Amino acid sequence: MYKIGKVISATFVVSTLVIGSSVAYVSTDTQNVQAAEKVQKWGHGEGGSGGESSEIGKNLKAETPWYKYEGYTTYDASFTQDYNFVRALKYDNVTIDGYKVKTNVKNDNLDHTKEVYDTTVEYNSDNEVIGLSFLTKPDSVSKATFKKAHTSNEIIDEGTMEGEDQHGTYIKYATNDGSYVAYFDENDNLMQLRIDQ
Repeated sequence: MYKIGKVISATFVVSTLVIGSSVAYVSTDTQNVQAAEKVQKWGHGEGGSGGESSEIGKNLKAETPWYKYEGYTTYDASFTQDYNFVRALKYDNVTIDGYKVKTNVKNDNLDHTKEVYDTTVEYNSDNEVIGLSFLTKPDSVSKATFKKAHTSNEIIDEGTMEGEDQHGTYIKYATNDGSYVAYFDENDNLMQLRIDQ
């Protein structure tokens, strides 16, 4: 009996190690690594069904969609097309490099800014974040692709930018309590995003 228990324990330990090692996938392929990292950078919740007949539905809570991005936004602009990013924008729940725009503040006058990587964080005099502006990878996302990914959000303004050093177009989208603006160069490629309160 003692020997059988020892063999079963040893088999369990070996099978656990084998199964455990197959779960920890190591790759030098950067796309797989980036995809694995992005799983931890965004999230969303599923709401309950609302009907009294579902016991599971009664115990579920709705969670506001959220998205978190850390690092240089000019490295890869594909996150701007991600479904979870678009939803989180709608719900004013996007965090870039640890900063999130505070909506519904009384003081919306720009007082000072801070540069974090390639993101500009804008503050009011109460030191509340009232805007985030970040650059994206040049020539990587077309205006048509961006508009298609963001069709679930309402366009509230669209136009052209003209100035000494700015030529191109913009699209402004409504969120629940604020807005965001996508800026495109003269070739209709995304170059910058700005999240406002």
